Amino acid sequence: MKNIFKKIAIIGSLFLTASCNDILDVNPSKYVMEKDTYYSTEAELNYALNGVYAALADGNLYGNNMLGRMGLEADEAYEDYSSDENSVGDYNVESTEPKIQNYWRSCYTGIDRANNLLANVDNADIAIDNSKRDDIRGQALFLRAYYYLMLVTRFQGVPIILKPIANANAAELQQPRATGREVYAQILEDMEKAAAWVKPASQVGTGGRVSKSAVWGLLARVNLYLAGYPYNEQERYKDAMVYAGRVIDEHFHALNPSYQQVFINYAQDKYDIRESIFEVEFFSDGTGVYPASGMVGRNNGIRNPVIDDVIGYAQGVLRSTDYLYGLYSASDVRRDWNVAPFYYVNNNDVATVTNWGATDSKYQRFCGKFRREYETVLPKLQSQTPQNFPILRYSDVLLMYAEAYNEYFKGADNNALEYLNMVKRRGLGLNPTTASPGTDFTDRSYTAFQREVREERPRELCFEMLRKNDVVRWNVFYDNMVVREAETPQTFTSSYYVRARRYFRSVEPKDMWWPIPSYEMGVNKKLVQNQGW
Repeated sequence: MKNIFKKIAIIGSLFLTASCNDILDVNPSKYVMEKDTYYSTEAELNYALNGVYAALADGNLYGNNMLGRMGLEADEAYEDYSSDENSVGDYNVESTEPKIQNYWRSCYTGIDRANNLLANVDNADIAIDNSKRDDIRGQALFLRAYYYLMLVTRFQGVPIILKPIANANAAELQQPRATGREVYAQILEDMEKAAAWVKPASQVGTGGRVSKSAVWGLLARVNLYLAGYPYNEQERYKDAMVYAGRVIDEHFHALNPSYQQVFINYAQDKYDIRESIFEVEFFSDGTGVYPASGMVGRNNGIRNPVIDDVIGYAQGVLRSTDYLYGLYSASDVRRDWNVAPFYYVNNNDVATVTNWGATDSKYQRFCGKFRREYETVLPKLQSQTPQNFPILRYSDVLLMYAEAYNEYFKGADNNALEYLNMVKRRGLGLNPTTASPGTDFTDRSYTAFQREVREERPRELCFEMLRKNDVVRWNVFYDNMVVREAETPQTFTSSYYVRARRYFRSVEPKDMWWPIPSYEMGVNKKLVQNQGW
């Protein structure tokens, strides 16, 4: 079945470049013609579905570049990695930026694989139970929609391609940009259909596969994005509340009592679908459902210069800001887990823990959420890790419901308060479902509740690549980045201060979205560049 993956990869690249036959010594039309004959068995459908998932784990997406190297943390952290200076990770963005180009390509690779599978899933010659066929169809539809969500949140409108590329002619490959609203409409349509076909989370059993809860939770997120800037469709808050409520009303999901254990589970490849509803899977030895190795904990972990099997090497490209650290109370267990109070030094080839002092700048502290010390796969490689990465957790669903209710009704009710407090209690090391009169938030007023939710999201979800989308939809992205730059000591010359200032100082209002890659503009004459680029 390796030939299936090879052909899918080639087809996925056809939309990405109109001159594939200049790059690959193949006849593109030959491979396109073979697409309709790929699937003749249930096993081949599943292999093809694995290929759709696999694009998520690509090094251009969650497998590497997105992990701290593309500015997706916005104002909660900054990149400290000399190899990425003057790049998108520094908010020094150009339309020729390779990481942006490759992000675009990998998303469309996933879309093309999904389109090819969807075009063949109903092949009458395939002997498969109809419920299994529908489940495969639903997963592929959802994944296609998710790749479009990844595109529209970074570029706004993009070309909508819903069928396999029939040939390599320019007329097939050159498609105009749809509007952002049109892309979102397609996302909603695909996800709503997918929800009817995929299985409940209780039957799926793994966050590495799409479930009804994953679809509903992402539909809540999509509607929040539409409710916010630049679309401002206020009615969407009600829809977001409804979809988040469906996940909650399953009465299956629950917060893991230990916040730290959620991320230890990712390191040890342990599924906890009650908390971790949808995640990207990685395997450092190249085995698994869709063979892929990642860099979770290597890129965005606590910097460790020693290559060993005890702690595990980590580049540590993400450092916190005083702003993020200051959101936590001293009793919040998430603070010292997420913003690590220590780092490692090389002591005769042994990684030795060194604690930051109480007066040391928080700008030095690394992201501590994804810790390689808990990995069980040996050896711990320098450039690969087995840690999974979360796309949707139950705590996010609870916070989305609370936010959507408050925004729609201009004030909180008992449920919104309780869902917010469940997340806060767990963060304080308390039982999430037991009231805590001394610490529970009780102000139902619109403004106070909005502020609390907006501060709770980074406390809970920092470094999970949701922050930039949040501050963009709240229309505070640029203002927040200006404030963070002003907060950074202006005269201190330590390298981390210099890098933090450069990161925040480089931001312009147009950086809410990325430019359309210049290469794509060259091969697709129907594309129009984003304003300001």
